[in-house]
Amino acid sequence: MFQQQAALQEVLRILENYKNEGKLNNKNISRMVHNYFYEMCFVIYELSRILKFGGIISLVNDNVKYAGEEIPVDLILSDMAESFGLKTKYIWTLGRGKGNSSQQMGSYGRTELRKCVYIWEK
Repeated sequence: MFQQQAALQEVLRILENYKNEGKLNNKNISRMVHNYFYEMCFVIYELSRILKFGGIISLVNDNVKYAGEEIPVDLILSDMAESFGLKTKYIWTLGRGKGNSSQQMGSYGRTELRKCVYIWEK
């Protein structure tokens, strides 16, 4: 499932290219993002496996940005959840998002990123 998530694979390719070009402020970012989503695959699979029919999962998370590249964490995780048999009922976003990191503001300006609450149902 991890390998089949197209948006995620695109993000990982972009981050790996940025790493090779020296555009990331930390060379381990691409690996960290890869491992985060890889581990979340297992977490979401297990949540889906043990959840009873009609059960609800609520998850709170933020989108992130590295080297100006926004990662739509909410959409990627919800797509994973759906591939494991969950239905995305809602993705609620806060009216005001969080800012990107101070390391990126100098190069990319201040931009807001979505802070989300996901509701998945089996």
